[in-house]
Amino acid sequence: MTINFKNLENELVKNSQIIDDFIEYNLPKAESLNNKLSQAIKYSLIGSGKKIRSYLVIESGKVISHLNNSNFDEKKNKELVVIASAIEAIHTYSLIHDDLPSMDDSDIRRGKKSTHIKFDEATAVLAGDALQSWGFELISNPKSLEDSRKISKAVFELSKAIGFSGMVGGQQGDIDFTHKDLNEDNIFWIQQKKTGALLECCVTLSCIICDATDSQLSKLREFSRFLGLAFQLKDDLLDLQSNLKSLGKPIHQDKLNETPNFVNLFGEKKSTKKMEYYLEESIKSLNIFGNHSKNLVLLAKYVVNRSF
Repeated sequence: MTINFKNLENELVKNSQIIDDFIEYNLPKAESLNNKLSQAIKYSLIGSGKKIRSYLVIESGKVISHLNNSNFDEKKNKELVVIASAIEAIHTYSLIHDDLPSMDDSDIRRGKKSTHIKFDEATAVLAGDALQSWGFELISNPKSLEDSRKISKAVFELSKAIGFSGMVGGQQGDIDFTHKDLNEDNIFWIQQKKTGALLECCVTLSCIICDATDSQLSKLREFSRFLGLAFQLKDDLLDLQSNLKSLGKPIHQDKLNETPNFVNLFGEKKSTKKMEYYLEESIKSLNIFGNHSKNLVLLAKYVVNRSF
C-alpha cells in the first residue's frame, strides 16, 4: 500500500522554518573579525536538511504531554524549540567535520559545496567547534530553560550522546575500521554510536522537558534506537541506489571506501529486509502510546521510504 507522506513533508517544512527562524534570531551576532565564521555557520545550518531530528524532539514532547494530560502550551513548545535547535546545531557540526579531508573527504553536502570547500578547512573546523559550543549554550542558558534540574540532566544526556561513548566514539570506530573487522556486531556498534546516539538523545531530552515516566522514556528510547538503525540502513541503500542530484552528496562512496555498513556486509536484498525489520520493531515500541504516536509512526515509515 502506497503511503501519502505529503502532510508529513509539509510539517517537516514548517518545522524547518520554525527552527531556522529561531536560529537566525538567536545566533550570536558577528563582529568584524569573526564575520567569516558567522557566514560559515549560517551557510551550513540555516535553510538546509530536512531537520528530522528537531521534528523528533518536538513531536515526542507532544506525545508525552498529550498522553499524560499535560498542557502542551507555548512555554513548553518554546523549550522544545530550544532543545531542537541545539540538536540541529550539534548535528550540523558533526556533518561539517565528517566532510573534512581528514574524515570522509566529501566536497558536497545537502546539495551544495561542503563548508570546507565553500570557505576553507580551518574555518570549517572552527564553525563545527562553534556550533557544538552554541548547542550547549542554548540548553544551559537559564533564560531558555528555567528548571535547573532539567538543564543539568539535559546537558548530561547530550554530552554522553555526542562524546566518547556516543557519536564521536562511533566516528573513531568508523575511522579505525579495517575490512577484516567487517561483521554484524562491529557494524551494529558503529551505527548505534555514530547515528543512533543522537537520535536517542532527541527523545530523551523531550522526555526530560515533558516529565515522561520511566516506561515512556524506555519505549521512546527503544523506538529511536530501531529508527536510527533503519535510518542508517536507508542512507546506505541510497548511496547504492540514488544519484548525486537527488541525494545531494556523492554516491557509491561506501563500496569504494569499504565503509563498515550493513550493505557492504550483507548486500542490497538482505539489508533491505533488515531495514524493514527495524522499521517494524520501531513502530512496535510505540504501541503503549496508542493514537498519540501516529505522527511518529508516519515519520518512521517516511525514513525508510524517502528518496534522499
